[in-house]
Amino acid sequence: MILTDIELCERIKRGDIDAYRQIYDRYHSQLYYYALRFLKMPELAEDVIHDVFLKLWEIREQLKPEYSIVGYLYKISRNQVFKLIKKISVETELRHKVIGIIEEQCIEAEANLQWNEYAQLLGGAIDQLPPQCKKVFNLCRQEGKTYDEAALILGISKHTVKEHMMAAMKNIKNYFRQNADIVFSLLLIELLK
Repeated sequence: MILTDIELCERIKRGDIDAYRQIYDRYHSQLYYYALRFLKMPELAEDVIHDVFLKLWEIREQLKPEYSIVGYLYKISRNQVFKLIKKISVETELRHKVIGIIEEQCIEAEANLQWNEYAQLLGGAIDQLPPQCKKVFNLCRQEGKTYDEAALILGISKHTVKEHMMAAMKNIKNYFRQNADIVFSLLLIELLK
């Protein structure tokens, strides 16, 4: 039989460990992700949630079953997160670790943004290719076909495939030079080699 939060809260108030475990199982994940949104470090979020459930047990006799236990848990979680953030601002080593993680996430986000920009530029460059060059480029570069395989698929010679690839690469490089800044163009040209 599944008990309601109110019934579980009444039992916790009387010291029922089984009811406490059920509340823990029911809300642990939600509270963990709530704390993780603020702290960005799984081990810190887990520590906070551990403290939240300890606090719940400590104040169990003061619980009012008619009020939402979830409300209690989120309020305690928020307070524990704020306490930890304040502690982090004081403790140098922990602060450096948190700053490192945040910087890593920023670098990763910037890399994703650059990759998306690269993909958009490459898509634009491919779209402007003549039809046969585009077919050859897609077969050889995007599908990984050899020149022989592309020649067989398209019914043209291997030499013609090679000429189309050279023309496609030249057009794509020119497109990058015209549509991207110099550093980005050089990087993309290197990637296409």
